[in-house]
Amino acid sequence: MSAKNTSGACLNSNKSLPIDTACLSIRNYNDHIVTFFSRFVDCHYCSEQPVVNLPANSNTTIQVSTKYPLQFAYNDTVGGEQYFWCNKNYSFKEHGKYGWNLYPVTGNCSDIYPLYEPWNPYLPLLAAAMAYILALIILFTSRLIINTVKIYLRKPDESQSDFDRLQESESSPPMLSVSKTSMRIQSLDALRGIAVLLMIFVNNGGGEYVFLKHAAWNGLTVADLILPFFAWTMGFTVVNSVRVQLRVSISRTRLVIKQLRRTAFLILFGLLINSQQKSSLAELRFPGILQLLAISYFVCSMIETCFANAQRNFQFGRFVFLQDILERWAQWLVVLAIILIHTCITFLLPVPGCPRGYLGPGGYDHFSKYVNCTGGAAGYIDRTIFGKHIYMKLKNPIYGSTLPHDPEGLMNTISAIIIVFLGVQAGRIYVTYYQANSRIIRWVAWFVGTGLIAGILCDFSKDNGVIPVNKNMMSLSYVLCTSSFAFLLFAILYYLIDHKKYWTGAPFIYAGANSILLYIGHYVTMGLFPFAWDIPGTLTHKSVLAMNLWTTVLWAFIAYVLYKKEILISI
Repeated sequence: MSAKNTSGACLNSNKSLPIDTACLSIRNYNDHIVTFFSRFVDCHYCSEQPVVNLPANSNTTIQVSTKYPLQFAYNDTVGGEQYFWCNKNYSFKEHGKYGWNLYPVTGNCSDIYPLYEPWNPYLPLLAAAMAYILALIILFTSRLIINTVKIYLRKPDESQSDFDRLQESESSPPMLSVSKTSMRIQSLDALRGIAVLLMIFVNNGGGEYVFLKHAAWNGLTVADLILPFFAWTMGFTVVNSVRVQLRVSISRTRLVIKQLRRTAFLILFGLLINSQQKSSLAELRFPGILQLLAISYFVCSMIETCFANAQRNFQFGRFVFLQDILERWAQWLVVLAIILIHTCITFLLPVPGCPRGYLGPGGYDHFSKYVNCTGGAAGYIDRTIFGKHIYMKLKNPIYGSTLPHDPEGLMNTISAIIIVFLGVQAGRIYVTYYQANSRIIRWVAWFVGTGLIAGILCDFSKDNGVIPVNKNMMSLSYVLCTSSFAFLLFAILYYLIDHKKYWTGAPFIYAGANSILLYIGHYVTMGLFPFAWDIPGTLTHKSVLAMNLWTTVLWAFIAYVLYKKEILISI
């Protein structure tokens, strides 16, 4: 429901409005009762839902949601027929107060007018960003001053003879230090660190900002990029790992056993996370993020292990610039087959009571015609195989009551295989070409190619096209779109960190080096002090944002300490 038939906080100055709500006072000048209806604009092909009856010649105040733009109207009877009048769209601002007048002349009403203009709810986010930027500037300046002083102090004594300086340099040759952290790809750790720290921030609330929540159905938000980035970096590491182990003569069978063991551990940890606050096995959710990552990793690592060669054997020729693809043509055939199977199941599998190829959320969608079709074939498969052991969210913020649908279900796991494999392709570019420019050009080319295909599939729009961008179902356009952003962001990070050395990648490299530890740790400690606490009174974006940023910074500091002590925990 997009508006609530409540007015307590709106009429009582001693009460605070909840997050993402505003007050709307509707003055009905008619001499009979009319009904106020509303719906979110993003709910396409949805009917307006009744909110409140407006008595004759009265002023009724209700709370309305400010998360998404609203469409509203009032229902009236004319000549025995029901009509909707004054259809309007409006984007209310949080904690604002607005008025709307309905006049006796049929279908005549005023525009929405503000009674009180609220402050901008994004100011805390802007203030936090400025504080972080200021802290980074101070830190960078301090390090620059300290390094300058060190260089000055190390300046050779002018009174010392050339022979003495030469003898000193020969007697103490520079030492080359090798450590666990120095052997890592810093830009990859930075990308993984961005993903895991953003995941911690979002999972703990993200300041309760809508754009830091997952999209209600179609579309893309900042939160929807996190899991694909993590999966993409996982694929990147597969290539070099398999290549190095084959070169030291580790058998493929032993490699598969190691990969299977890692997969089993990830699934186990995923189930442990799902078991938190569950009183019985009957409530345990089987799918999950770690389960999805585990299976998609195992499939891609198996493909790489089966088809990779310890030594490259590509014959150079006119297609030398495509050697990273042509050397692995068999792997591409396997992945293309996976994409074809997934697409056929999505659009051809018959689902009882639903049209073939339905990709919607059910609920109010299509005027409530497909209430029991949430997730189409993907949702039907998950509910059939897992029963109640899936994500049991039964309320969509836009589309109302829906059937349970798991965003990390079986079909979505198959989609994740494609994201991981595109990460494998990025890793293959890294080990195939040795010049930084050659690598960056190819990563940018993949960014353009995957982004263009995703745009064609979704018609470069939110809800149109053959396959809309949808995180809930991990649609093919979503997979390609998010992988496109991963290629671009990694190319930028590689240029800045590993190629030009303009930036060390801090503080993200610390979190990226211990990403699994931080992921599991933040779930285990979620809601516990000192990572979180109960906020007294009415929640606000400012109070929730402060706590969520503290949680993220605390985990970033833990990652920093572990990194400096070279404690790197992986599975």
